[in-house]
Amino acid sequence: MSPGTTARWLRFLNPESLKQNLIRASIYITCWELLKESVIGRPKDFFTHKWSASGEGKPSPAYKTNVLSLHRDPLIASALWFRNRQAVSDGDIELLKSLKKHRNEIAHELPKFLGQADCEVRLDFLSGAFLLVEKIDKWWIQNVEIPTNPDFAARVFTDEELNNVTSARMICMNLIISVANGDEEGMRQIYEGLRLHVEREAFAPVIPSADVPDPRRPGRG
Repeated sequence: MSPGTTARWLRFLNPESLKQNLIRASIYITCWELLKESVIGRPKDFFTHKWSASGEGKPSPAYKTNVLSLHRDPLIASALWFRNRQAVSDGDIELLKSLKKHRNEIAHELPKFLGQADCEVRLDFLSGAFLLVEKIDKWWIQNVEIPTNPDFAARVFTDEELNNVTSARMICMNLIISVANGDEEGMRQIYEGLRLHVEREAFAPVIPSADVPDPRRPGRG
């Protein structure tokens, strides 16, 4: 067995490094799934007006015409739908493609990331994933959920309130990134923000961003 092969096996079989690499991979894939859920799920919900007895939504034909027709990949098609509404930019879509490429590398070549020193899960990509979720979810709350929710018909939101809206998905991703960074204090603050969200049983826009620490702030990993 060559020295290089021996080193890869030792890295792969080392309990500490194996555990760390598995955690890093699972964190990235989880954040990716949250991002994918936001990008694809929002437009699909927008064009869904019928639900089965089991609660499964059935998008209208307009979903295919207005979203899926934009690209052969439903993910990119959905991102283009958001871009056409100025929720994201062409640069954001290129970032999304890069995030997807790395996700596929991890999912399809996981042993390589577990056993090769020159293959690392790009946790630095998580800030980009959070940025995209933040853009999409904020746009959705501001332009879809607030205007269509009768509970807010008589309420006028200030620009500050609209800029500070957040979603449960953003809070969840924030918490996951704090886990990745080993930021216990950040995790505690995010948990408290989520607990307040649940206890209030209120709509996401009333939660100020101050309740939810930004995973990209200096000193967070």
